[in-house]
Amino acid sequence: MAESFAAYFRPWALALPQVAVDMRADGTLHARGWAVRWRWLPDGALEFRATNRMSNDRWQTLFPDGTSQQESTPPEMYADDDVEARRAYRQAWKAYKTALDERDMHPRATTDAPKKWDSENQLLWSLDADSSWKIETLPPRPEI
Repeated sequence: MAESFAAYFRPWALALPQVAVDMRADGTLHARGWAVRWRWLPDGALEFRATNRMSNDRWQTLFPDGTSQQESTPPEMYADDDVEARRAYRQAWKAYKTALDERDMHPRATTDAPKKWDSENQLLWSLDADSSWKIETLPPRPEI
């Protein structure tokens, strides 16, 4: 699953910290515009939700057999002059937030993170259970 995660984020050269893979520990990472929350599920699957200010939310579960499941995410926009579309949009985002709350899929905020980290060249990450933030150098983005 860690390899599938890294393949998914290959354009940004993001991967899970090795300790998170070895210990099957849940956590959060921030880098290159992404905020990613991951959780290991009892069946060995890896669930992650990723947000980026330049893209839509992504929420997937990667299974040990190599398959993946796209979780439901709300639309990014609606026709402003369509009252029903506006209502559906708000309802979808409310349901999405409820699902994220229930499954604890909000990335950890960086309010207590080190002040000096370079989000383009460094990976900021932490495991759950109030662990401290760690910073690692990111590899260059691949030529795609």
